[in-house]
Amino acid sequence: MMILKSIRIRTWILLIWAGLVFFFYLSGCKNPFKTRESEEPVTREGTWETPFRPEIVIQNLLHAYNEKIIGNFILCLSDSFRFSAPEDSIKAVQDNREELFANWNKSAEVSVTTSIFTTFRQNVDSISYVLFFDPTPPISDDISDTVAVLLREYEIIISDLKSVPPETKPAKGTATFYMRQTSLNWWSIYFWGDIPDTSGGYDWGAFKAEFRQ
Repeated sequence: MMILKSIRIRTWILLIWAGLVFFFYLSGCKNPFKTRESEEPVTREGTWETPFRPEIVIQNLLHAYNEKIIGNFILCLSDSFRFSAPEDSIKAVQDNREELFANWNKSAEVSVTTSIFTTFRQNVDSISYVLFFDPTPPISDDISDTVAVLLREYEIIISDLKSVPPETKPAKGTATFYMRQTSLNWWSIYFWGDIPDTSGGYDWGAFKAEFRQ
């Protein structure tokens, strides 16, 4: 009896295996018993951290700008993004160039920043820039559960390396970043305001406007 039972069990096992093989053959599947190859880990170029806090967005923007990586920069912006530089806009109107700061949405910001990154990457022997944020905000960050306002004083040192000695031109001012929490609980910038360090001074907005087509 034990021998017959053993034969029956083995027969059932063989039938099950045969059925599985036949099923996957008809389904056009690969061998289901083949060891699955490990997937390549997802990596991001440059310095970037998952923006689970508003402060991380600022750091990601800083690194993206200095490393000139447009993909990382785009991740800092909300789809409803807007940029405004009131003093620069007034000057543009006075110079009959009111379109320079008009309708500055995400598409315009990405286009301008791509142009900046490309220009400086392609001319590393003649021009360069470095962006700095003051580690001490002028006022405390205003952060709630889903929205935040962060002010950062900045300086961009733009260098003309062809001059002897090299000439530098600073862009200085205060950037105000309005953020909200989006999908995956990530934070992103939906409004970016910019004012110069001194009235009439050269600021980030003026620097960016030089690259707007």
